Amino acid sequence: MLRAADFRIDNEVSPGNVKSVTYLLSGGDFFSMIGQNGEITFYDSQAQTFSILDPALRIQTRIGLEETQKEVAFLREQVQSHPDFKVGTLNDFVVKPTFQSEFGADTGELALRSPWFDYVLATTPFPNIETEKQYFAFCDLSCYLNFRIAKSKSMLVRLEVNRILASHHRFPTHIAATIFPKGQSPLAKAEKAESRHRFVMRLGDEDFKRMEQAKEFMRTFSVVPFSGYEQKVAEKK
Repeated sequence: MLRAADFRIDNEVSPGNVKSVTYLLSGGDFFSMIGQNGEITFYDSQAQTFSILDPALRIQTRIGLEETQKEVAFLREQVQSHPDFKVGTLNDFVVKPTFQSEFGADTGELALRSPWFDYVLATTPFPNIETEKQYFAFCDLSCYLNFRIAKSKSMLVRLEVNRILASHHRFPTHIAATIFPKGQSPLAKAEKAESRHRFVMRLGDEDFKRMEQAKEFMRTFSVVPFSGYEQKVAEKK
């Protein structure tokens, strides 16, 4: 039987060329770190709790997974109860995303089409089934947390993208997303985003140092409520 392992994913997101690294650990925990000194997120799988840390402000906040899932369910209901909610609209799509999907087994390219969101993904097989399970568990948890924090409807859509990727057992090395806020038409204005992702299966000394430093931050940084954390981070910007 294959055992789960610790591994790293290097990420780069555009626009903005934001670089981050994610460490997925064998027990189900993960660290996600933006740049060298940016925000750090840690998920404790036993406590089912997210810790979010700002190294510059030396503060952290903690959010339970159950609380996050309830908030996501509430936000979904808000979308559905919005006065503009109608079947066939963007709000209807983000609550129940449906794509026309085409996967090229020879090329590894996955194309997802809809009136509102298009994705083209370059993919590769996972090294093993345990790595695949770890990755998609992280992806869904990350979507829940990001939707909770940023209220971005695209996170609900990304949950469906994760499901489709998982059905093909593929890891996305490059994701090109095109969003049509008012639907596709000849003159429709589109928003574009890209991300690149790279597996690193063997961790080095620098990786372990970064995680130990993050653990030290969790031991020493002041813990503040989520609303206070958001306010202080916003003031810093």
